[in-house]
Amino acid sequence: MDKKFEDQLNSFVDGHVCVMGIGNRHLHDDGVGSFVAEALEAYPDFDAIDAGFTPENYLESLAGKHPDTILMVDAIDFGGVPGELSLMYPDKVAYSGEHNQAGSLRMLTEYIQTMTQARVALLAIQPADLSEGDSMTPVVSETLNDLVNALPDICGHHLH
Repeated sequence: MDKKFEDQLNSFVDGHVCVMGIGNRHLHDDGVGSFVAEALEAYPDFDAIDAGFTPENYLESLAGKHPDTILMVDAIDFGGVPGELSLMYPDKVAYSGEHNQAGSLRMLTEYIQTMTQARVALLAIQPADLSEGDSMTPVVSETLNDLVNALPDICGHHLH
């Protein structure tokens, strides 16, 4: 994770943080958000939800955590280099396009923001391969490991 992105993430994160991982584990790199959330669930007092490919089914659970900041982690083709990270805010997320999750991510982020009054951002990971398959590409796996190692520290002073 580069220093510029880490600084951007540090300046966004505030208060009680919840990570919502989104993705289909049967489409190679698309599962990365789901794997990030699963790994973070192992940390005590770290709120993470593995929402799989149906994030709309986890909105009540998310709201029940009373977060101040929500990071939705997902593989999104934003035209970057595979494994690259981008922090996208609800007004910058496209209404439609190449995405496998049900519904629009922009509508979902806006709804979550309204429902929870939390700061919401999409932590997007540029995929290398979204075809059918159960394993991530090495470059996206490396990004997954970087996030799992960095997020507890970035959010550490915000944990309850």
